[in-house]
Formats: sequence, C-alpha cells, structure tokens
Amino acid sequence: MLKVKQFVEEALTARARDYAHPAVSGGLKATNSKLAEVVDKRWPFDAEVLKTKAIEKTGLDDFGPAYFEKALEMICLSAREDLDLNPVGHRNLWYQVFDHLAQRLRFVDLWKRHPEILEEVIEKPIFIVGLPRSGTTFLHQLLAQDAGMRVTPFWEELSPLPDHDPAQRPPQDEPLIERARQNIEGLREHAPGLLEMHQLAVDEPEEEIYLLGPAFASMAYEWVYIMPQYADWYARQDHTQGYLFFRQILQTLQWMRGGGRWLLKAPQHMEQIGPLMAAFPDALFVSTLRDPVTAATSVANLSAYGQRIRTDRPDPVAAGSSCTLIIERLVGGLLRDQPEGDPRFLEIHFADLMADPIGAARTVFAAAGIDVTPATEAAMRDYVARNDAKPRKSSDYASQDFGIDVPALRKKIEGYYTRYGVTPDPRFG
Repeated sequence: MLKVKQFVEEALTARARDYAHPAVSGGLKATNSKLAEVVDKRWPFDAEVLKTKAIEKTGLDDFGPAYFEKALEMICLSAREDLDLNPVGHRNLWYQVFDHLAQRLRFVDLWKRHPEILEEVIEKPIFIVGLPRSGTTFLHQLLAQDAGMRVTPFWEELSPLPDHDPAQRPPQDEPLIERARQNIEGLREHAPGLLEMHQLAVDEPEEEIYLLGPAFASMAYEWVYIMPQYADWYARQDHTQGYLFFRQILQTLQWMRGGGRWLLKAPQHMEQIGPLMAAFPDALFVSTLRDPVTAATSVANLSAYGQRIRTDRPDPVAAGSSCTLIIERLVGGLLRDQPEGDPRFLEIHFADLMADPIGAARTVFAAAGIDVTPATEAAMRDYVARNDAKPRKSSDYASQDFGIDVPALRKKIEGYYTRYGVTPDPRFG
C-alpha cells in the first residue's frame, strides 16, 4: 500500500503549524458538536447501505454495469480505515458518494427510457490534460470565450441532472444553480482561503472530476481526502468502462441543454490517456507543461488548508506526501501513454501561455480546425484583461511546509523534464 508520511510537531514550519492547528469557524464547531453522537449510525461507510439509500431516494434499482461495485467498496474501506474525519467531514464524504450513486441510477434510467440519447454525436472534443497550476484553468476559460465551445459550468458539474424528470426539456436549472451558489458560500464561511487559492464561480467552466463521479472513475476523492488504500487500488485499475460511462453523461447533457464543440479539462486525465482515447478517439489533447514540483507544492497547500473542514487533526505533511504521490502518477501516466509524434497531442508551455495567451489560443484553435473570428478574439482579449485585473494572493508557501523532498521528486520524474523540455521552477530549488 502507498505510504503517506505524517508530521512531527517539532519539525513543522510556521505555516505548517498554522495548517495543523487552524482556527475554525464557530458554525463549523457547532455543527460538529451537534452531529458527533449520530454521525456513525446515520451515515455508515457501508457499500450496501449506500446503495440501498440511493435506491430508496430515487425509486430506481438499476445501477448499470457492475464494474463500479469494487470502487465503491474501496472508497468505503478507505473512508473507514484511512481517514480521521470530524462529523462534518464524515457527513460530507458520505453524501458525496451517495449523490454519485443516486445520479448513476437516474442516468441509467434515463438512457433506458430514451436510448436516442446515446446516439448524440460528440465530435472532436478538446481535452486539456495538464498538471494543476500549469495554466489549465486559464487556458480552459480563455478558449471558452469562443461561442461555439460547449463547457460544463461549476453548477452543472455539481448537479448535472435537474431535480425533476430529466426527460422533461428544457430542464429547470435555477435550483441547481442556487445549490452551487450555496456550496460556494459555505466555503466562503468555513474555509475562505480555498476560494483565494482556487477561484470558483457558479457559471464559469470547471473541471469534470465531479461528472466522472457517477462513472466511479474520478480522482475527486483523492484530491480532497487522503485515502491511500483507495488511491493505491484506483491507480492500478483500467478505467475504460468508467470513461465510456462519462461519454454517455456528456451525451445526456448535450441532449438536455444543447451542444457545441466540447471543451473539457482535468489534470486526472494525464493518468487516463488510454481510457480517454478509447472513449473519444477523435479528440484533441492539449498538454500544458510546467514543473511538476510547482504543482505538487500548490496542491499540497490547497489540501493542507482544506483539511480544517474535514478533520480536527489536519496533517500538512500527510497532505504533501499524498499530493506528491498523485503528481508522480499523473506525470508517469502521461509519459507512459502519450504516443510519440501523435498529431492528436498538442503541447503548450506555461511560460509561452502566459507570455502570449492569444497566440497560444490561436495555436489550439488551429490544431482543432477552428477559425478564430473577430468576435472570439475580442472576447479572449477582454477575458485576459479581466483576468489580469483580478487580485492575486501571493504564493509564499514552500515545499518544506509539506515535507516535500524536491530533489527526490525531480529524480523520479526526470523523464518529464527531458521529454518536454520543462525548466525546473527556481522557487523550489
């Protein structure tokens, strides 16, 4: 099993100590106290209980292909044995799994009633497959300024299906949008730093790790929770069936709300190039390239801060260890599975994207066979100006805050620097 380091108090930096002993909101304390005596009984991490509750909630009982069963079992096992959750963290993780099961039931039911959904054409989608902090969000939102792009905004990621029968079109989406607003406001109240580290907006494009949830082929659990048993199992699986299920989810969203040229992005795809190509053989894959040490340290910072919501005993060193292992996997997956000289793959260096974002966007559009209209160029330039005007929180964290051994990490992934001509970030030695 993957080994996750844990901190020694005396060895923590000042920032790490702040993360290990956070000041949490009164509301969070009160909710944890209220739920403490009921959480284990009300929300057990038991696969059969979760499935039964999803069946009761939806009135449906067909989950579709059974490959997801093992993933569900491993999530529950890891939640029971690996995690030290407070009551709020326990409840939130339980409902995340439950929601993915309920969505899965509803998707399968809809496809049975309307098989024409699975005839929807998804042609030549564009996938951005770079590491976190390599410009993926910036490029995603920049390209989305083209009116012909079909993206998934944050609210649709969280709640892809309307509360009513999704066969009734057009769907009533305002309740879903309001739910996403409440989600963001909850973060603003209990963990405001998360919104400074990763800006969220209800109607802006977001990565599809949540849409992959009902497919049980998502790294969403790993990004948020430190679950070594699940992570070890997940990394050894072939997730082709999950990605094919994900394709059907996109077909459903297109059938309900309209389509266009799909534009998607998620760092997790770096480890799933094979399944991604199996599900979308005519896709264009855009790799944004930057020092993986930057990504590991940044994601560890996000994870270590966010633990205050989920546990009373945050561990910044465990966050660093877990996130480093994830980054190693993503880099290794890309090196292993990206075919040499394949024209479906386009590489864009972070420095080039920042120096000339419009030029980088033109390069992507040209590879995708899309003409850049004056309206699209004007919209992109306006987006760049608005993005430049946003307040920026200084990145004053360091790899030492999370126990990351930079030389050892660079040694393990040296093939990435060589193959892609990536320059190590001097901030991290």
